[in-house]
Amino acid sequence: MTGLIRRTERDGVVELCLDRPGRRNALSTDLLRELRDHLADAQADPRLRALILTGAGPSFCAGADIAEFGPDAEVTRVLTRTRLVVEVLQRLVEFEQPTIAAVNGPAVGGGWGLALACDLCLISDRASFALPEVRKGYRVPSILMARLIQVVGPVRAAQIAFGGATYTGEDAVAGGWAGRKVEADALCEEAWALAGELSRTARRAIAAVKAPLRLAAGGRPFPPAELVWTEEMA
Repeated sequence: MTGLIRRTERDGVVELCLDRPGRRNALSTDLLRELRDHLADAQADPRLRALILTGAGPSFCAGADIAEFGPDAEVTRVLTRTRLVVEVLQRLVEFEQPTIAAVNGPAVGGGWGLALACDLCLISDRASFALPEVRKGYRVPSILMARLIQVVGPVRAAQIAFGGATYTGEDAVAGGWAGRKVEADALCEEAWALAGELSRTARRAIAAVKAPLRLAAGGRPFPPAELVWTEEMA
């Protein structure tokens, strides 16, 4: 791995922090690959009961790294990056443990998609949200658009995508894509406290909620074996 994701693990909770603060945690191909691999590792670890996704520095995620989209960008490289965005969002949507986006600052484009793909979203008073792709002539990944439609409804989603406006934290809570806004200095503590509560909840109870959430968000159903409760799932 390339060191673009900072991983912290404690008491059954793992935090993945996008760690490119100098580029506002923009989604480069290397960062996406590393995030994908970290998500796969976390999903496969039976000790982990909840996941937090956040960003280093003043931004959550600035979306696509436009340095990879210059006029001389190879088509195959652009397609690879687009597929990685879809794969990462799909992995988050289908993650079996509860996921929390701790949005510490601006979440733009695919960055907003990362937050939408999580089950829960806590935001700081410095958070903002924008989806400027259409206005700039870029394609919005279908999985991102589908999740936005699910969360805010088709009319509101069309307004957001076509308009490309920037939305405040107050807008996020009122619009339903964020659950709660807290002071910036308290965001990390609040996210870890919430994840800790979830990690101590019976797995069968969590799974009973996650299964329909996963399907509603466009994910695949759990394999049947995972729906057979055992003592280990308590």
